[in-house]
Amino acid sequence: MISNRLVRALFALLPIFVLAGCPGGDPDHADAADGHGGHGDADPVGPKNELATACASNDDCISGNCVDGVCCDSPCDQACLSCALPGAVGHCGPIASGPDPVAATPCAGDSACFLNRATSLSSCKTVDGASCSSDEACGSGHCLTYYVDVDADGYGTAESAKFCSALNAAPPAGYAAYTGDCCDIDNGANPGFSSSTYLQFPNACGAYDWDCNGVTAPQYASGCPLVANPIACGANCDVNLGIVKYTAFAQGCN
Repeated sequence: MISNRLVRALFALLPIFVLAGCPGGDPDHADAADGHGGHGDADPVGPKNELATACASNDDCISGNCVDGVCCDSPCDQACLSCALPGAVGHCGPIASGPDPVAATPCAGDSACFLNRATSLSSCKTVDGASCSSDEACGSGHCLTYYVDVDADGYGTAESAKFCSALNAAPPAGYAAYTGDCCDIDNGANPGFSSSTYLQFPNACGAYDWDCNGVTAPQYASGCPLVANPIACGANCDVNLGIVKYTAFAQGCN
């Protein structure tokens, strides 16, 4: 009979034979059992995305750059650059026109992207109709002076402001390209008023200088008998010959 001591010894050696496996067995299979070799080395994160494919973060991309929702060939983090341009998705290129609100420094509001055709570079500049301080700041290349024009007659006062604008474009609302208006609450009084036209009533500012040349000229310097000439602007030349009384003319001025 087998002694109890021998039986216990055999049971004690049994795990060693199991772990060692059978001679000639697959070593890769044994390695896989403890997590090494074979499929045990697979990246738990999975493969990363190629350029121009959708992404949510930099970690999603082989390039390490997730820009505008796609894997990009560069960080492309300056204003007026995009990695999702039609026909060039995945490549960082210049935005030809329009705003770039998602840039690290947004280009939006009174600013937009403008492409320099000579250099193929795009930069953030001020749009037309917005205030400016220099030609270089404007996308149109022109920072022009306009004059406050309350009565909208095309002539403004001496008060001015600068706006980006294309040459020969309409002025911003409330402004005129020309100054010289002497009564900016009356659109009939301005430098465009004909110097050969005389009126017998004043403008809205109470003056008779309708053409705003700084001089009030009477239509009739003489010709009113028995009175000092010229008579006042707007006054009648009343002639009294005793039996005959009549108004010869009303004095117009400009």
